[in-house]
Amino acid sequence: MTPRQLPVPPRADVTSLDGLVSPLGLVKRVGELRHTCLPGGYRLWKAEGGRPVGAGPLDGGGRTWDDPELARFVALAEVAERYAGLDVLGEPRVDASYDELVRQPGIDCLEPWRYPVCTPEEYAHPRAQATPFDPAARIRWSCGYDPLTRRSVWLPSVMACYHMADLRPAERFAPRISTGYAVHTDPVEAAVRGLLECVERDANALTWQRRLPLPPVDPAALDTRTTDLVGWCRSRFLDARLFDATTDLGVPVAYCLLTAEHDRRAHRVVGSAADRTLAGAAGKALGEAMSAPTFVHHVAEDELPGAVADMATVGDTARYMARVEHAEAFDFLLDGLADRPPSSRAPLPDAPRAALDALLERLAEAGMRPVLVDRTTRELAEVGLTAVNAVVPDLQPMSLRPLATFGAHRRLSEAPRRMGYVTQAESGLNPWPQPMG
Repeated sequence: MTPRQLPVPPRADVTSLDGLVSPLGLVKRVGELRHTCLPGGYRLWKAEGGRPVGAGPLDGGGRTWDDPELARFVALAEVAERYAGLDVLGEPRVDASYDELVRQPGIDCLEPWRYPVCTPEEYAHPRAQATPFDPAARIRWSCGYDPLTRRSVWLPSVMACYHMADLRPAERFAPRISTGYAVHTDPVEAAVRGLLECVERDANALTWQRRLPLPPVDPAALDTRTTDLVGWCRSRFLDARLFDATTDLGVPVAYCLLTAEHDRRAHRVVGSAADRTLAGAAGKALGEAMSAPTFVHHVAEDELPGAVADMATVGDTARYMARVEHAEAFDFLLDGLADRPPSSRAPLPDAPRAALDALLERLAEAGMRPVLVDRTTRELAEVGLTAVNAVVPDLQPMSLRPLATFGAHRRLSEAPRRMGYVTQAESGLNPWPQPMG
C-alpha cells in the first residue's frame, strides 16, 4: 500500500521513533529513495521492517515536501502501524459461536447483520475468497471499545487483527486488510485517523463498485501547493483530475485520477484520501496518485498473474488496471465531467477530541456502530505510540480480492441513493477489479 496519513510530530520529536531501528529490531534499516519522476522538493523515504515468523514484508514509506526528517519519521511510523496488525499481542480471546456468546449475561457483541456480505455468485465461485458468516460456527472473539456507548464490546478476532494467525474456515467471512489502522503519539488522534481511513476506503469502494460520476473539486478550494502540483503534472504530460468523493457522511474525501498518455503500464492510476478539509484530502490524494507509477513499474510486467482470479497479492489489481488497454474502465469519472458543478465541503474540527466527536456523531446518525481496538504492542508503547484499529463493519470494505468484493453489502445500494446517485444505485456492479494499490 502507498503511504497514508500518519503522525506529524512537533519538530523536536522527529527522532522519537529511532528506538525502533536496529539490525534485529522492528525496523532493520531506513533510507531516502532517489527518484526522477517526482518534483524536486518531494522527499520519499523507505523503512524496511523485520520479518516476524509467518508475516510478510513490513516495509513503510514516508513522503513530505522539503522535510527529509519528517519523511523518515513517517516511514518508521508506517512500519509500526503494520506491525500492530500482526497477531503478536497475545490478548485474551473467547472461543465460541455467536449464538453461544450472545446468550451470556452481560456480554455485548458486534451484531452480525452489520458485517459485509458477498454476492451468491462470489460465495459459489470454485475459488471463493470468502465464506458467509455462520452464527453457529465457533470462532475467536476479541474485546474492543464502543465509543458511542462507552462500553466494551466483543467482535470477531479476524476483524480486530487482520493478520490473525491460524485462520479457520469459518473466519473467512471478513476482509483481511489494514483499513482502520493508525498509530500516533496522541491516542485520540490515532482514533481519528483510523476512522478517517475507514471512511476513505468506504468512499473508494462506493465510487468504484457503483461507478459514481463524482463532481470535481472546486479549484478555489485547493491550496497553493496542490494547484502548483496539478500544473507541474500538466507540464510533464500528466493529466491530474481531482474529484469530491465525499459520501453521505459528510467527511471530506478526495479521489484523484492521473492519466499519462505516454505510459502504457501506468497509463491511468488513482489515489484517494480523507482529511479534515477537502483541500487537505485533495493534496494527499494527488500525492498518492503521483507515487503510483513508481509502484506500478517496481514489478516487472511478466511477474503479474495472468488472470484476474489469480490476483491475491496487494498491488496486483492496481498494476493490472493501470495498463493502457484498461483505460476505458475509468471513463465513468470523465464522461460528462463538464456538466458536473464543482463542489467544496465544510471541514471537520482541528482539535482531536472535537474531530473524534464529529466523526462519531456522523456515524451514529447513519445508524452505524464503530468499534475501537487497542493494538499497542510493548515496542510501540516504549517509543510513545498508540496503535488503534477502527472497525466500522457497516461501511463498504475496499477489497483488493477480485473474487470477494462484498457486492451484496447493503451499503452499496443504500449510500448511492442517499448521495443522489439513483441510477448508479440500481445499476449492476463494476466488473473491473479495484485499482487502488
